[in-house]
Amino acid sequence: MRVRIGLEIHLELKTQSKMFCACKNDYNYEDEANVNICPICLGYPGILPSVNRRAIEYAIMLLKALNCKPSERIQFYRKNYFYPDLPKGYQITQYKFGSIGYNGYLYLNLDGGKKVGIDRISLEEDTARTIQIETGEVLLDFNRAGIPLIEIVTKPDMEKPKEVVKFLENLRLIIQYLNISDANMEKGQMRVDVNVSVDNNERVEIKNVNSIREVENALEYEINYQIEQVKLGKKIKRTTKMWDDYEKKTKEMRRKESEDDYRYFPEPDIPEFKINDFELTIKTPFDKFNELLKLGVQKEYAEIIVRDLRISNYFDEFLKNNGDAVIGSNFIVNILKSFKELPNVKEFSKLTNLVKENKIPNHVAREKLNEMKEKLNVEEILKNFEVISSEEIESIARSLIEKYPEKFFEYKSGKTGLIGFFIGEAKKMNPKIDPKQFKEIFENLEDTQRR
Repeated sequence: MRVRIGLEIHLELKTQSKMFCACKNDYNYEDEANVNICPICLGYPGILPSVNRRAIEYAIMLLKALNCKPSERIQFYRKNYFYPDLPKGYQITQYKFGSIGYNGYLYLNLDGGKKVGIDRISLEEDTARTIQIETGEVLLDFNRAGIPLIEIVTKPDMEKPKEVVKFLENLRLIIQYLNISDANMEKGQMRVDVNVSVDNNERVEIKNVNSIREVENALEYEINYQIEQVKLGKKIKRTTKMWDDYEKKTKEMRRKESEDDYRYFPEPDIPEFKINDFELTIKTPFDKFNELLKLGVQKEYAEIIVRDLRISNYFDEFLKNNGDAVIGSNFIVNILKSFKELPNVKEFSKLTNLVKENKIPNHVAREKLNEMKEKLNVEEILKNFEVISSEEIESIARSLIEKYPEKFFEYKSGKTGLIGFFIGEAKKMNPKIDPKQFKEIFENLEDTQRR
């Protein structure tokens, strides 16, 4: 049976003020309840909203990152419904026509692969926060009412829960690179509603999912449930469900409203406008990934660096200090990534260049990185390290060939694993020998012997 999955993602933006007024955006919910409020976000009669320019800029940045086409004219609408967390009795949002952008896509992998279509990107205001207490009462915090939200609506192009996980991970990574939101799902900064249908039946919307892992779990449960119902000859009704994190199952909440129920109409207090005057440049994780590949970084290392924002920012500074990208990426992924504090980037850049120039052996650099960690000091390493010249290494190599002529003959005959034996013997003669440098010199001597 064919499964079709689409997503509606709501993203809280970390602007300084709210979407349509000057109240503080208490983005991390740190302030006392109901202090960042005014007549505009509480919906008093006679109020006039004004659009937050920074929120528009953030939406345009995301539009570009998701390869969307910008709308020629932007229009806000009123979405009418009654709920305790909506003080005005309507939400200022956008509709199909006049959204910030439309018809984009996002790859599921950094190196391409399957595309998931983006239907549209819209701007709107958030509702108040509801808090249920032990007595069963529900409290309302209007600090959140009016916080800028971006809504991202995908096309139903995903077919497996794993694809949804990849999509959300890549989307969150893009958002963090653009620095428009922390996209922390546990804090409600990124909220995901899932629409899923099986075998061309009506779609079911799942709400109240607060982590990417739980999105996957909810989908696996709901898909299996719908398949069972279809096999029994039952119809799937268009409903809204919630995900019960404790019972690990979806539960029906209400009948799914139609668009007519919301009675959309253009917001009379905000005229249409164009976004042609916004000149913004962005850099996405996809751009960064391709840049690293061009520098010669292994694909596996490039993906690890790009997906870790702390390491990615550190690597940017490392490159600005002319560090060697290939050696640096290897050390970062295999050694530095586990450090709580990273070494001084200038010192680390110097170290990689000294390794590249064969002034410090690779194995010594690794040992010192593990030993010194964030206190890396290249001058200190050089003080206590005697550089072995190529001539000395060649002399050791020749003496080993004379000592073990039969093993050298076997090596020349194709038993290449014997290089490990010769490196071991060389390190007994001088522990400071760099295995890589010894191997290069040893192989050249082999060529000389053949001639």
